[in-house]
Amino acid sequence: MDTVGDLARSLVLGTHHTRLNRELDQLGVEIATGFVRDPARHLQGDVTGLVALDRDLSRLEAFRISTTEAAARAATMQTTLEEIQGRVELLSQVLLSAELTPTQEMRETFAEEAQNAMGQVLGGLNRNIGGRFLFSGTANDTPAVAGLDTMLADLRSALAGQTTADDIDTALDAWFDTVGGSFETSGYLGATEDASPIRLGTGESVALDVRGDDAVFRAVLKSVAKAALATDDTLALAPEVQTELLSQAGRELLGHQQGLVEMRAGLGAKEARIEEVTARNAAQRTALSMMRVELVGTDSFEAAARYENVRAQLESLYAITARSSQLSLVDFL
Repeated sequence: MDTVGDLARSLVLGTHHTRLNRELDQLGVEIATGFVRDPARHLQGDVTGLVALDRDLSRLEAFRISTTEAAARAATMQTTLEEIQGRVELLSQVLLSAELTPTQEMRETFAEEAQNAMGQVLGGLNRNIGGRFLFSGTANDTPAVAGLDTMLADLRSALAGQTTADDIDTALDAWFDTVGGSFETSGYLGATEDASPIRLGTGESVALDVRGDDAVFRAVLKSVAKAALATDDTLALAPEVQTELLSQAGRELLGHQQGLVEMRAGLGAKEARIEEVTARNAAQRTALSMMRVELVGTDSFEAAARYENVRAQLESLYAITARSSQLSLVDFL
């Protein structure tokens, strides 16, 4: 009978030990996370509302990621356009003074300045974020435009044999503007389809569809190239033709400012929309998170008090178990 009694006592103590350990673990998780460990039990089996909340929160998290991406892309595109506009404006002012200082040395300096500006414009159009090129349309794994050296080499071939400013103009028009012309086949390397719209929220999306083959960029590059190649040795143009080309390019670049301003304004409107949707999504996410806390959140003070109570019970159980294991028949004699 004593053996049976010892076994029964051991079984009871073991059962209590297991229960208290499990309860202690559960309370530890609730204190750490701020939520009940068993939502179904807490909600008495009715988890419909909780499932709907979690689904909406998951959807809003996906929108948070996409709006962050859209904001980064739009901001980088806007910065690039700002840099291009500033560089073009500065170059136009420089080139407009070509007629005032018609020396060969100054003409060559102006042409070099135009080449540098052209390299900056092309570099801006090839800007990328995380390996995704911003101005390449759907082909965002490909640079939007050819490099400076490649494009200038192609242009030299296209302009070879031309001797007047009008001839140069005509050849540049054919290279940049003609449908199926050289710019479309070798200058612009991206896709002719716009990048897919980015989904910002339920029923909300934004298309960051500025491409490197836009007419505004073509016009800017054509004028900058005109100035960059005005003094090129391979073309061997007469000094008066060089001066005329540099002056023409300056006047044209001044006129291209409006197109860049309008492009930046359109992009700015999309930036504002992204910001608005982002704020709305954040507010909705906060509201749903608060509702989730109401459903399955824990009272941290209450949980901590229960944790200490269970821990004390477990320590008492350890003491009882240790005392029981030391009992023997000699202790009763």
